[in-house]
Amino acid sequence: MKHMLRSRRQITPVHKAIADDAAKAGLSIKSIINLLTSQSGGHEFNGFLDNDFRNYISAKRRTKMIKGDGHAIMKYFHKMQLQDPSYFYLVQLDDDDNFILNVFWPDGRSIIDYQHFGDVVCFDTTYKTNAYGRPFAPFVSVNQHKKSIIFGAALLYDETISSFKWLFETFLSAMSGKQPRTILTDQCPAMAKAIEEVFFETHHRLCMWHIYQNAAKNLSHIFHSSKQFANDFSSCVYEYEDEDEWLQVWNSMLNKYMLTDNKWCSGIFEVRKKWAMVYGRHMFTADMKSTQRSESMNNVLKKYLDAKNNFIHFFDNYDRLLSDKRYDELPIEFRMRERVPVLQANVEMLRHTSKVYTPAVYKMFQSEYMKVLDCVMHKVDKSESVTSYKVQCGRKDQEHLVTLEISTKTVKCSCMKFTFVGILCAHTLKVLDKKNIKQLPPQYILNRWTRDAKIGTIKDNYSIGVENSPQESIGKRYSFLSHNFREILTLASESEDMYEHACEDFRKLMKSLQKMKSRQKRQLDVQIRD
Repeated sequence: MKHMLRSRRQITPVHKAIADDAAKAGLSIKSIINLLTSQSGGHEFNGFLDNDFRNYISAKRRTKMIKGDGHAIMKYFHKMQLQDPSYFYLVQLDDDDNFILNVFWPDGRSIIDYQHFGDVVCFDTTYKTNAYGRPFAPFVSVNQHKKSIIFGAALLYDETISSFKWLFETFLSAMSGKQPRTILTDQCPAMAKAIEEVFFETHHRLCMWHIYQNAAKNLSHIFHSSKQFANDFSSCVYEYEDEDEWLQVWNSMLNKYMLTDNKWCSGIFEVRKKWAMVYGRHMFTADMKSTQRSESMNNVLKKYLDAKNNFIHFFDNYDRLLSDKRYDELPIEFRMRERVPVLQANVEMLRHTSKVYTPAVYKMFQSEYMKVLDCVMHKVDKSESVTSYKVQCGRKDQEHLVTLEISTKTVKCSCMKFTFVGILCAHTLKVLDKKNIKQLPPQYILNRWTRDAKIGTIKDNYSIGVENSPQESIGKRYSFLSHNFREILTLASESEDMYEHACEDFRKLMKSLQKMKSRQKRQLDVQIRD
């Protein structure tokens, strides 16, 4: 235990050099420690404890922040807020108010998007995005076209409970207190604890893809020795509608592969309600089962960023990413309004939904509807108001229990696809078709999936109407002025007197605007100094 004595512990210049190179490459602190431990032959030969190294990295990050970044960041945010009054930002400082710890910011358009599509949020952290090695944490979801959107992002000091808790509380403050119905994350204990304390109205789901990947890593000997195990484990992740049946299958799998005493299996079983689909069918996820939306956004962001960027370059490039992603929506919107969807069957249900849903969601719905042709059903029970059916689509599909209350056109299926995806399943559509209900009942049309999903005014946390973005506001003002000034120019060109009069007024107007701009700049400088 002598390597634990304070007098024997030292981070050498060689260690620091290796650590600095690894940090520039984007490795996490844990990965750097593992690298140094592997090179030295064990923790006891490192010459320092893990916490010593973490403190060194933290101190270095804090030192880097001394070089004017704090002032530059505040100036940047003030500038953005002048352009976009609904732009939100919050910076957390350390106890001495000298160093920036955590930063969170959404613009006005992100606030709008959250109010429309914030029922589900993917949250993930990643390194490798800035010169400070700080985790970058975007809040991501999908819009009505099933395309990724960002509700805001953060640069965190570390991945501790306190940092996550500060971030989630700040996020709610920016979004007027609206909690998501579901949040998807990876399996991070600190994140889970913070979600439990802050998002108390929210279902917490773990990324199914990460669960499967962790299984492949922790149970690699089983995966390699049995081809069937992958299918059995995948069934436990994605299938089953009855909890008792799932428990029976899970225990049978553990016995079959002699995993009853496996520590990883026991640990994952404790949090089964966060990842097994049998427990998640009642939670709306907008057809998302993993945090890959968030991870994909991180990968896109890396194309815009250089790991050597300082904070200001980081924010500028992040804004460029947002602008490009939002512009990508315009061609989709244009095509949606210019083209008529191709119907696989010319029936009223598809004609109706093709006019209601966006093309991406209609494609999902049409796929479900076409399965109706392969469905078989039979009545199993009937009461005064509710009729029950057993429905099966295709040979491999299990039987599902569907109930219909004809007076209200209320239909429910044991697969609960509408609950977690937001569109009706083939089983319920089969029953509706059998009862000659040819249009989708309005209670089964989620507004977030419709062509008009974004119609309506959104107010920010100051009860101010939110504009889409500062760029869009500038564009609208420019278009309005161009149209009106064109009429002035046409009239002023008709005679020399009107021309001279217009030129004189233009000179006065230009001087007035220049003075106004200078005054606004001085006000901004005063705000930053204060």
